[in-house]
Amino acid sequence: MEHVKQRQAFGRPLATFEGVSFPIIEHFSLLEAVRLLCYKALWLRDQGRSSSKEAGMVKWMAPRFSTNAIRDCIVLHGHYGYTKDYPLEQRLRDVLAIEIADGTSQVSKLVVHREMMGREFLPYNYRYYR
Repeated sequence: MEHVKQRQAFGRPLATFEGVSFPIIEHFSLLEAVRLLCYKALWLRDQGRSSSKEAGMVKWMAPRFSTNAIRDCIVLHGHYGYTKDYPLEQRLRDVLAIEIADGTSQVSKLVVHREMMGREFLPYNYRYYR
């Protein structure tokens, strides 16, 4: 946000343009929603209740939304955004590594699917393949 507040185009800060500020607000909103869902999962766990569904949602949403936000930040920085002069290219690699190392988003979605629909409706349920 500091970059778009300081960087000027057409005699105005980039932050004054809706095409710049609205995507930032959208990403901030989505990431805040994921943060709150994460807190809910942690709260459920503290209460001794199942948090598998919420944790599964957070595990696929956080990297996806973070990747999208970082990508847009790189674009807002122009060619410099993808250089080692800024930490953005490293952040993108970090987020992608988290998504891979912590289990793929498809596995997390299967966990959510199982919790919402029940085991008998999992896509790999063997009884439907006879």
